[in-house]
Amino acid sequence: MSQSSAVQDFVANVQAPEGALASLAQEGQEGLDVLPVPTRKSERWKYSPITAMLAHPVALAPAPDGWPADVEPNPVPGLEAYRIVLVNGHVVPEACDLPVADGVVCMPWRHAVDEGHLANFDWSGYHRREWVGALHAAYVQDGMFLHVDKGVTLDRPVLVHHHTTGDHTAACPRHRIVVEDQAHAEVILWHSASSGATGMVNGVLEASLGAGARLGLDKVQHEEGEVFHLAHEHVTQGKDSTFRIHSMTVKGHWVRNELNVVQQGQGAHTIMHGAYLPKDREHVDNHTTMDHTVPNCTSSELYKGILYDRSTGVFNGKVFVRQEAQLTNAYQQNANIVADAGASINAKPELEIYADDVKCSHGCTVGQFDDEALFYLKSRGIGDKAARALMVQAFIGDVLEGMSQEEVAQEVETLLADRHGWS
Repeated sequence: MSQSSAVQDFVANVQAPEGALASLAQEGQEGLDVLPVPTRKSERWKYSPITAMLAHPVALAPAPDGWPADVEPNPVPGLEAYRIVLVNGHVVPEACDLPVADGVVCMPWRHAVDEGHLANFDWSGYHRREWVGALHAAYVQDGMFLHVDKGVTLDRPVLVHHHTTGDHTAACPRHRIVVEDQAHAEVILWHSASSGATGMVNGVLEASLGAGARLGLDKVQHEEGEVFHLAHEHVTQGKDSTFRIHSMTVKGHWVRNELNVVQQGQGAHTIMHGAYLPKDREHVDNHTTMDHTVPNCTSSELYKGILYDRSTGVFNGKVFVRQEAQLTNAYQQNANIVADAGASINAKPELEIYADDVKCSHGCTVGQFDDEALFYLKSRGIGDKAARALMVQAFIGDVLEGMSQEEVAQEVETLLADRHGWS
């Protein structure tokens, strides 16, 4: 089967959205016709081709009849949070608990479009640049719209829980977050999937921060089954704003995370931390872009990976410092442990500097478990498996500790312990 016919078959059973979303869907359809399908010939997709995903046609699932009885709407024990929950890209109203407060608008994304909240919104342009972005736009579904007015602090975090179920299912959730001047919000993105789930999740999140605004994202991917997960986050920052994201891939058949942050106001600060621990034949790809466009801004990026069995990983981090972005302080580091001989990592940190008065650094390490440290632990009566678990916990500890919600960090550590057999 040729690649073009495979693509046509892949989307043959998918119905495009109507109504207020028709214009975005039309742009997506046009993009599918002109943008190249990602292959190994593209540098950005060299190590993460989507040929295997295209081999099986998918279809959008109908709206579910309620939330699955065997899945918790809130997957984080003890977490006090508002929540919006989705199954296969559809919001499930009876499982939601949305904030109702002065200065806060939180509703399903489709409702926000229909009510005109996004009437003057300029899309990030992902669907004009990437084929998978066009695919998302062409078949966009539902998600969360969150708008926090000037000076307002949301009293609890908002949990966005997306669950995938069914065979050869396509899900295209989309989220939009607006945090105005001096406002503050915390959001948790949690993705789960049933053990028999197959298909594709193709999600987009767009966020904008005003002057002095703060937004924190704790992002967790814990998906059973064999789901191809593509995620794209695009964030713009105003003057003196702070954006933080901690991304944890606990489990996922095939995952590609794309994170694009643009600093548009002086004094902006960005924290981008992540960890990934694939095993078996899982594949995890993290592509990040940190774009410094104005002076006097800072960024800190730290991604850590431990790869087991025959899993594969990709890290491609780009830091741009534009000519106008004098006095930039940018840090980027990627550290990896290849735990087994069959695992592999392809890492490519990049730094492009066009300004002359900056402080920037980047680096990448790939190694194995420290034999001397293992010997030290085992000489004190700790078994090999327990010793390795302690070293893993120490290795990713700074990523976990940076999450704003302690309950989320604890649940992630519990899931990792169950999966990897830690005591």
